[in-house]
Amino acid sequence: MRSMFRNGNLAIVLIVVAALILPALLSSGYQLRMVSIIWVFALLAMGFNLLYGITGQISMAQQAFFAIGAYGFAMLQARLGWSPFAALPVAVLIVAGVAAVIGLPLLRLRTHYLAMATLAFSLMMVGLTNRWVEFTGGSAGIQIPTIRMGDWSMSRAGLYYTLVIVAAVGLVIHNFIISGHLGRAMQAVRDDETGAESLGVNVTAVKLRVFVLAAVYAAVGGIGFGLVSRQVNPSFGEFPIIVSLLTIAVVGGLGTRFGPVMGAIVVVLAPQALARFGELETLIYGLCLGVFLIFLPNGLSGVMERWGTRLFRSRPPARRPVAKNVVEGGAR
Repeated sequence: MRSMFRNGNLAIVLIVVAALILPALLSSGYQLRMVSIIWVFALLAMGFNLLYGITGQISMAQQAFFAIGAYGFAMLQARLGWSPFAALPVAVLIVAGVAAVIGLPLLRLRTHYLAMATLAFSLMMVGLTNRWVEFTGGSAGIQIPTIRMGDWSMSRAGLYYTLVIVAAVGLVIHNFIISGHLGRAMQAVRDDETGAESLGVNVTAVKLRVFVLAAVYAAVGGIGFGLVSRQVNPSFGEFPIIVSLLTIAVVGGLGTRFGPVMGAIVVVLAPQALARFGELETLIYGLCLGVFLIFLPNGLSGVMERWGTRLFRSRPPARRPVAKNVVEGGAR
């Protein structure tokens, strides 16, 4: 049992079961939309967690890949008449290709230089989507049709369950990478690139692989967000997305196994709960973030993992009593 918890298998099963039961407890389509967005942001945050939390590469381009994935999925259908089942993998491959092309030069940079360079790329993408009206639809964006197959069309509930399954697969891959050889190489790169290279780690290859993988996570999340919103527009790549992503990292726990999921739950649902406070909403939200930074530096997931380790910790075997005559015999 302890091994299952340490590897995250048991926790993943519990999360998925709870997510599949959740729609039965909801009372409106709006609530279903909110919980669907949780899994979209969880996918986006998983990639960011691998890239920044585990590998230490601070990238501000995740929202750009989020938007490119959604725009690619929408435009392949609207402009070329592709089916959604063909458009989805091609859109993801497009994002992976773009990430590989820009990653090769940009990943030579470190720390805030990498952050600023990737932010510049994101700003370019926002400007492109706003001004290339004939191709991207400008500020109005592009409508994304409901997924259909013959007479069947995917319902809101069906989309939610699909997002849960995709997020569960993403979480399994996320945890598998952290636990495996690549995860250890990523942590070595984060802690000391020079030391990692001296131990035989191909630092450039590791950073590029994780950069592309994080972009793929963002693309899948962007496609999911487009399907939930039924449109894609320039706001998909704007700065509030990266702010939400950084908030998820703080609340959920940067570099933890389940931080992306727990942080996404709080970031999506907290504004709904705080809306009753009116003008004080932003102040309360900011104070709560400060509390997390000071008192819970590992976030909610860090607390959960620590409690889980204590709960399932193996007890040491009890010592057998030694017979009195054996002790006396040994004394002689």
